[in-house]
Amino acid sequence: MNKLLLVVVWGVLVGGCAAVPKQSTLTPLNLTAHKEAVDDYWITYRKVAPVYPQQAKNDKISGCVEFSLLIDVNGRAVEPTIIKAFPEGVFDEQAAIAIRKWLWVPTKTNTERQPILTTIQHDFVVRNSQNAKAAYDACKI
Repeated sequence: MNKLLLVVVWGVLVGGCAAVPKQSTLTPLNLTAHKEAVDDYWITYRKVAPVYPQQAKNDKISGCVEFSLLIDVNGRAVEPTIIKAFPEGVFDEQAAIAIRKWLWVPTKTNTERQPILTTIQHDFVVRNSQNAKAAYDACKI
């Protein structure tokens, strides 16, 4: 009985270690100035659209949130950081929730699963926006 328990515990421990995400010793490439180059390394597999905040929709407010982030070896957004939000504080939370759900898969040439730094902007646009010109100027929508 004790041997069986030991084997079961050992199996759980080994299985748990196998489920730990890959860690990388590769230094991330900074592609923030070369967004077109991201497609050479990673393909967006799952995009999640942010929820439009109801109050902003009611007030007919448009805007954007731009993030800098790391796409890690597992194709996940790591530490997305807001670098621009217009209007500030209106769309930030919903944009952050959405970007954390995105997934990427490596291209056929990215066999090492090279992590990269990039930027992504979520745009929030409503018809007959009260701030259409300001949103366009700030966000380049």
